[in-house]
Amino acid sequence: MDETAAYKLVTDAIVKVAPAQAGKISMTTDLLADGVLDSLDIMSFLFEIEEKLGKKLSAIDETYSDFRVSSIVRIVCEA
Repeated sequence: MDETAAYKLVTDAIVKVAPAQAGKISMTTDLLADGVLDSLDIMSFLFEIEEKLGKKLSAIDETYSDFRVSSIVRIVCEA
């Protein structure tokens, strides 16, 4: 998947989980630190991405802590 498609997939998942946050997203957004999603929303967000991809994102586990959109997009591109 290319970066444009991955970014769309990530932003679509954010909009589904937190529709009010749609206009606040860019590649530099940190989903947790910038208050776009809380910890429960992050779990739903990751579920949405994995559902759309049809596979688990093994790079994101319980120790993962970099929730910048650019990092998630990179992981989706590599999936």
